Amino acid sequence: MATTPTALTPSGPPQAEEVFYPETDGMPLADGFEQGPHFRDAFSTLSVRLGGPTTAVSGNSFVYYVEGDPGKRVAPDCYVAFGVDVESIRRFNNYRVWEVGKAPDFILEIGSPSTASNDIGPKRGLYASLGVKEYWRFDPTGGDHYGEPLVGEYLVDGEYRRFEVSSEPDGGARGRSPLLGLDLCWQEGRLRFYVPAAGRWLENHAEAAARANAERAARETAEARAETAEARLAEMRAELRRLRGE
Repeated sequence: MATTPTALTPSGPPQAEEVFYPETDGMPLADGFEQGPHFRDAFSTLSVRLGGPTTAVSGNSFVYYVEGDPGKRVAPDCYVAFGVDVESIRRFNNYRVWEVGKAPDFILEIGSPSTASNDIGPKRGLYASLGVKEYWRFDPTGGDHYGEPLVGEYLVDGEYRRFEVSSEPDGGARGRSPLLGLDLCWQEGRLRFYVPAAGRWLENHAEAAARANAERAARETAEARAETAEARLAEMRAELRRLRGE
């Protein structure tokens, strides 16, 4: 019986397997009921203020920091990276330090029962080693998780030093982020952002929507009043012409 020779695979160097970097671990945000509203506030506010083609604002997503090892990852609650290609980050749907060329510049963690010890311990050391320039921690409870309501730190020679955080007359706390050009403020358990150069507070998504709705309602009311006045004027002119016999 005739046989067909088996095709031989060309010899050559072994091909490296493509490494898979998951977009998510399939788990919800830790202590999401407590952290979720603050995360959404911070993320939406900073996205509107800072987001753009070269400024990435994200959070609750993986930052991979060792190429080839998907286990070397961390998920900041919120982060900002300046001078980056946002489209390339969005394409992967995660942040790969070796692809971007640097770690995020600013990281914010939101305190919760299951995350606080990691935020002030291992994560803090990791962020310093990666070169994260500013690291902020916000405690919604005012101190139950971190021992204080608001902490801001900046990197000097691989180590974090504290920003001054002042106590406000209303019981709040305020510190300034030179990187963001904003004041971070703890107010009655809420994190707010203030623009010193403009002398105004930034709105979160709900506040911006409420303002837009109020402006729309005021505009519609003004238009309705103008239409009513115009109709009344037309009636008066018609009555005047009738009296004149025109």
